[in-house]
Order: sequence, then structure tokens, then C-alpha cells
Amino acid sequence: MQKFTFVTPGRVSMEWGGATNGHLADEAKRLGSRPLVVAGSSLAKSGILDAILASLHKAGLSPTVHTGVPPEPDLDALQAAMNAAEGADSVIAIGGGSVLDVAKGAAALGGTGHDARAYHSGKVNVPETVSRPILAVPTTAGTGSEATWVGVYTDKEAKRKASIRGGAMMPVTAFLDAELTVSCPPAVTAYSGMDAFVQAVEAYTSIGANPLTDSLSGKATKLISDSVVNAFGAPQSRQPREDMLLGSYLAGVALNTSRLGLVHGLAHPIGAITGAPHGLLCGLLMPAVTRFNAMSDLGNDPIRFMTGMKYDQIASGIIMFAENYMTGLGAETVAKYSERILRMLEIPSRLSEIGLREEHLDAVAKEAMSSGSTKANPRPVTEADARAVLESCL
Repeated sequence: MQKFTFVTPGRVSMEWGGATNGHLADEAKRLGSRPLVVAGSSLAKSGILDAILASLHKAGLSPTVHTGVPPEPDLDALQAAMNAAEGADSVIAIGGGSVLDVAKGAAALGGTGHDARAYHSGKVNVPETVSRPILAVPTTAGTGSEATWVGVYTDKEAKRKASIRGGAMMPVTAFLDAELTVSCPPAVTAYSGMDAFVQAVEAYTSIGANPLTDSLSGKATKLISDSVVNAFGAPQSRQPREDMLLGSYLAGVALNTSRLGLVHGLAHPIGAITGAPHGLLCGLLMPAVTRFNAMSDLGNDPIRFMTGMKYDQIASGIIMFAENYMTGLGAETVAKYSERILRMLEIPSRLSEIGLREEHLDAVAKEAMSSGSTKANPRPVTEADARAVLESCL
């Protein structure tokens, strides 16, 4: 068995309606008395933020609020949140993946004496010890950011999208209230749902996978593939929303240790160029990357042989294809499932539809090679391989 370290939030609470009935406030009270609440603008407009703040005040807390995080956060947004966090003794992050990423960065990096750019460039390492405990409350079922010690940010000047990671960014508590996801616009449900599915599959097939992550990501693929279409088509339905949120969380816990794959290695530089939503890009790239991973002769390579078996296991659990599934065709089944879901969720299937052009491909392929996700892909990737995958999606 390979060596691994398993990392996860210390506490998770899942309750429909728990964010507004006082139970979230009870969790927050355990972590501090002066929390910075980092929240999405839509949460403020809906009135839900006011209800949450009222419950925090009732519990005796003195929260301050920071909003205005953009859908694809940049270093300016991270720096603004870092500045806001300096007087806080804890951070409550309530929002989608972008909000959670910014809040985690603010908690870990605010007041350290270094700016956001220093951490993003790798000149300074993220502290490993938690200084401001983080309570993460996702309002979308997709990124799994409530379960990870990673944040992804764009340097607009350099046109570079990359992650910052470290122990101080790990939430102490993840609070899962699927009722908060009901008000998501259909496109957000679709994009975040595909992000969750891709993260589950890539965490399961990554070369960093281990028995613990396999249990989590395998269950996540089943939960998400069974529920993503229903969450999109019947947004008020409780069970699909709960299954999606739990699946997203499980995938997030898994990827902390296993890492991901080529889909995410390519999605980040494409996102930096086009500004397209991350989940959209993950869904769009998934069929081509899956076929790339299945293309070569397995031979005696144990990692590729195991990858083939894992695609078989994923495919056997996909309801819409299970009756026609044949052993040995797992990767193709997963690719076809992804293509069908893109159509059902009204997600573009070509990179040209979201603004990527032929002249961008070399730069994207080159940037993808330095990604830890690309390095964890089950099939080794060359720059020429990455470009060929992009060409097939253009």
C-alpha cells in the first residue's frame, strides 16, 4: 500500500435548514466571538444573510460582514478579504466556491505581513497552523471547497490562475445545509454539479488515490450521477439537493489527499484566459480527457490497469447507462455519460463557444504542465498530449 496522509475538516454537520434555525450560530460560537462573515452578494439580496446574522447576534456574537466576491476571484478580491479579516478571531464563509476560497485565504493570510501576490507566486508559504478557525457553509453543490485546504485565484496582470494551499486554510467545521442551494440559478446548479462530478471521478482515478479516498470519491460519483439532473430540473426537490451537497463534500475530502487530473490542469489556464465558469470548463473537458486516459494499451502498467478497473466501477453505477454497460468499456461509458449530461444541463460542448481560440492552445498546454492536477493524472501527460486534447474540444 502506498504512503499517504489523509486530511479532512475536524467536524462536519449536515442539516436541512440548519443555517437559519440557530444551529449554525451554535457552531460559530465554538470558534470565536468576533467572526468575519464572508458572504455572496446573492445571499444578501435574498434576505438569508440577514436571518443568519440575526441568529449570530442572538447567540451573543459580534460579526462583521464582507461581501462583493466576484464569481472567479482574483488577487484583489483576496487581498480585500485579508484586510477585512485582521480584526476577526474567526471566519464564517457562506457562499459558493469563490466565496469559500476567498474566505479561507482571508482567514489564513490576513495579518501575516505578506500580501496576496506573495502567496500566489509561491514566494511565501501558507502557514500550517490555524490562526483563525474557519466555519465553511457552501451554498452551491460543486467545488467541495468547504472540505479542502485549497483556494484558487486569478492574477489578472499575469493572466494566470493558480491555487494557494496550506494547513491554515482548512476549515475547522463544514456546515452542510442543502436548503441554501435551492435558490441557485439553473446555470450555477449545472456548472457546480459538473465540477463536483469531475472532482469525484478525478479523485477516484488519480495516481494519488488510496483506500480512504476511494471510499469517499466512489460514493460521491454515485450520489452526484444519480442526482445532478434532478437538482437542475426540479430545483425545489430536497433529496437531489442533499445528495448533491453530500457528494460534493465527499469529493472535496477525497481530493485533499488524492489530488485531481488533467481536466483541472487544463481548466485553470483556460479560465484565466476566457473567464468562463470553472464548472462549465470541467464538464466540457471531461469527455476528451476520459478518452485520453483510456486510449493507450494498458500492458503491464499497474496504475493504468487499476484506472481501467475504476472507470468500469464508475460506469457500472451510472443509472442511465447501467443496463447497456459492458465490462471493459467503462471509460467510454463515463465519456458518453458526460456528453449526455452536458446536453441535459445546457452546457457548451466546444471550447470555441466560450472564447478559446487556436492561438491560445500552446499557452494553455504549457501552463497545464506545471499543475499538480496534471501530474496526478492516471496517464502521463506531455505538452503535445495536452494540446491534442484541447484541439479535440475546440
